[in-house]
Amino acid sequence: MSSRRHFLFGLGGALLPLPAIAQAPSGVVHELRGEVTLNDVPLTRASALQAGQTLRTGADGRVGFSIGADAYLLRGNSRLRLDASRPSEPVIDFLRLVTGALGATFARGARRSLIAPTATIGIRGTGIYLEAAPEVAYLCTCFGATEILTAPSGAMMETVAVSTENHQARLIHREAMSGMRIVPAAFQGHTNEEIAQLEALVGRPNPFKS
Repeated sequence: MSSRRHFLFGLGGALLPLPAIAQAPSGVVHELRGEVTLNDVPLTRASALQAGQTLRTGADGRVGFSIGADAYLLRGNSRLRLDASRPSEPVIDFLRLVTGALGATFARGARRSLIAPTATIGIRGTGIYLEAAPEVAYLCTCFGATEILTAPSGAMMETVAVSTENHQARLIHREAMSGMRIVPAAFQGHTNEEIAQLEALVGRPNPFKS
């Protein structure tokens, strides 16, 4: 895993916040660098992000975007599927990070599900940082609450609920390590400032300031 690389998220005038109520339901691209595709077609700032699409980034790729009042940053060498749990209501509330790294903050009260190869993460009004790989995932609940459920495998499934105001991290393994699949982990790969910038993107205050 590339957990020791910093989760860089420079504003530099390229990433502009929008009031949450003004955002298009289909999503808006705010930052775009390097190789990024949407359904295997090069992504542009004019691209509309919708359910059923897949974002991919190359080694030098990075994309910052918002969907409604949720904000995301997808790092290099990542693959993210956007989907809706209810086809009749095309709200993107079901996201699958196949590989790579994702930072995200979500609107309060909104139910979201984030899938990695080794876990399903239930989210409501939360900031997270997730790195996904076939055998292990790193998940930091940066603020708010998450519920982690391990993916089905030959090992017993486990679930852990996390609630925090300032970062609690877990490693989620496909197979048990020392009898457990979900184990505490160190804070790594991202910063308070980067998560706060995601919140600012959708018009919310810094979650780490009292």
